[in-house]
Amino acid sequence: MAQPDAIVFLHAHPDDECILTGATLAKAASLGIRTIVVYGSRGDAGETNADLGGEALGDRRVREAEAACAQLGVSRVEWLPYADSGMANTATTKHPDAFSNQPPERLAVELAELVAGEHIVAVVGYDANGTYGHPDHRQVHRVARAAAPTLDAGWVLDATYNREYLAGLPDSDGTLDPTFAAAEADLTHYVTGEQWLQTKLRALANHLSQIPDDWDRDKPDTEGFRNRFGTEWYIATPRNGITDLGILHQVLEPK
Repeated sequence: MAQPDAIVFLHAHPDDECILTGATLAKAASLGIRTIVVYGSRGDAGETNADLGGEALGDRRVREAEAACAQLGVSRVEWLPYADSGMANTATTKHPDAFSNQPPERLAVELAELVAGEHIVAVVGYDANGTYGHPDHRQVHRVARAAAPTLDAGWVLDATYNREYLAGLPDSDGTLDPTFAAAEADLTHYVTGEQWLQTKLRALANHLSQIPDDWDRDKPDTEGFRNRFGTEWYIATPRNGITDLGILHQVLEPK
């Protein structure tokens, strides 16, 4: 039997799936579209103020991510066996097992082996800046581009932010950083909607180890979150002359 069309979302760390693509995953699930989330690392070099009770941070973040993905309706979750690179120019970034230190072409093959048998029509990665320059985020961009031909996927989607929009928010100083995210002119599609935002917020609440201390769990600042993360932006790049978005047409809105 023919496999259903599927979209693979490559993410650097647990919680990235919610922040960058949570609404998209929730919307796709509501439409019956098969989604696969693959993580480059378990986020073991992250920081937390949570009491882990002796549990390793990476193990905790795996459990949080799988719970969040279940809330988002993700069809399948997979993990590449690499270490979190941490922030640039740190000891973890230099580790040979760090995700950012692996050849993208080899990672593309490993990703393809993980999802063998799936009919992947699109690969979701990040923009060339890795949104904010994290080594693992920049690696996601490279691997997604390398994986698309390996998977014979017709589309590559760069998940990103609208840097001009964010610079114009009332709580911003108005500075436009050309190394952050993507320019508005380069954006092609978006996903938005209150229903998807609320699902995204519920899923994000599973990442307890990453929720900052100043986030009020009883009365969260949903308006501030909506302003920054309520719309998920993409740069869609076709391969091999494809023009038909296929199942992506149900999920993405053209800019």
